[in-house]
Amino acid sequence: MNQNLTRYFSTYFLLFLLYSCGEDSPTNNISLLGVTANGIALTDGTINVANEPSFRLTFSKAVTPSKFEAAFSLSSSAGVVSGLSFNYTNASSAVVISASLAPNTSYQLSVNTNEIGQDNSSLSTVFSIGFTTQNGEVITRQAPCTSASADCLRSLSIQGNTAGNGNFSFYSSYPIDLDNAQWEDLKTAVIVVHGLNRDADNYFSYMMNTLRSQNREDEAILIAPFFKSQSDAQSGDLYWSSAAAWREGQIASGTAGISSFTVIDQILNLLADQEHFPVLNKIIITGHSSGGLFTQVYAAANLAEAQYPELDFEYVVANSQYFYYPDDVRYDENTGQFTTVTGCTAYNRWPLGFVNPPSYLNGITEATVDQQVISRKITYLLGTNDVSTTGTLNTTDCEATLLGQNRFKRGENIFRLMETNHSTTQQNAKVTVNGVGHDGQAMYQSSEFKTWLNTILE
Repeated sequence: MNQNLTRYFSTYFLLFLLYSCGEDSPTNNISLLGVTANGIALTDGTINVANEPSFRLTFSKAVTPSKFEAAFSLSSSAGVVSGLSFNYTNASSAVVISASLAPNTSYQLSVNTNEIGQDNSSLSTVFSIGFTTQNGEVITRQAPCTSASADCLRSLSIQGNTAGNGNFSFYSSYPIDLDNAQWEDLKTAVIVVHGLNRDADNYFSYMMNTLRSQNREDEAILIAPFFKSQSDAQSGDLYWSSAAAWREGQIASGTAGISSFTVIDQILNLLADQEHFPVLNKIIITGHSSGGLFTQVYAAANLAEAQYPELDFEYVVANSQYFYYPDDVRYDENTGQFTTVTGCTAYNRWPLGFVNPPSYLNGITEATVDQQVISRKITYLLGTNDVSTTGTLNTTDCEATLLGQNRFKRGENIFRLMETNHSTTQQNAKVTVNGVGHDGQAMYQSSEFKTWLNTILE
């Protein structure tokens, strides 16, 4: 009998220890993994925080919104800040808090040890850091936003040519429309256009990593436009139902008069404002794959470059499969000659030629577009391994196959046309990236592209 009691109490004690030390322990903590303000790490004593910041707090577990908001506080000597906006992302494990703060003011951001997790977890200790906002009179510099998160995602209202407007989203390392900004360090703007997948966040990251590797993130503003599909769009957003629309300069679906080219025109209009960008003197527009097509036809079509003679424009077309031709010939890879096209009525249809151009080009002549694609500084960035004939490469339509057998050859052929037929007037160039295929990240982070970038920016 005594042995049975001993076993009973031993088993009970063991179960008690397991319960006390296991996942159901009364000590149930949540961790704060990181805090940023507009994409910049926020630490105690940070200065020059934007007056309209977005704070992002990332936790190890999902939080309950009502509990988190009760535990959170943002205050200054004037009292608790009101009018905060809370948004929950990453399955409620990240909180984005938007605020409107006074300039040149010290603030304290805190999260107490109340239960905030959806599993009733709490911080083990109070989190609290102090920071100071920037002087509100004139903003001349600030740390760039370097992550493709909600902190770097911005929006503009784009005005249509005939009626209405629409909101357009883009990632940007600096705000481009602040009335009280005079950016003293920003000499260059880089606009990088996504491909078929419309993954503007990825292309922002690819190019930001390149800029940071060359220590140029403080002197160049990086912008990654997001040409949304209907499924991505919210009410009032511009969207393009098909890739063939946004990458060719067509108007947004359901919106009169707003071309994808018009979007870039209006971004350039802000960048060209010397009151806000007094030292900016170079614009680089680039895109990969479908973004490469967009870049080349925008270079051919836009009138914005001529409006800003004080700015030096460069266009970089990476691994596109389609190209605008200023001549009614195509390169025959079998004979090594340019020949007149026969038997393919669609060969010169936009964006491969000037037949049926988008409404953006109303009033602009074919001769103007032809001359601009020849005389503007366009660099064809070509991966030598981009030779696959499967996947998204068009090998069916005659107008596509006339351009060449693969993307690499098609890029070489358009540059060959410039050298052969327009040697005295063309300003095109070619950079080959050895060993790289159809890979936007590898192209933009290659040593060849970095060398080109540093040469251009010297």
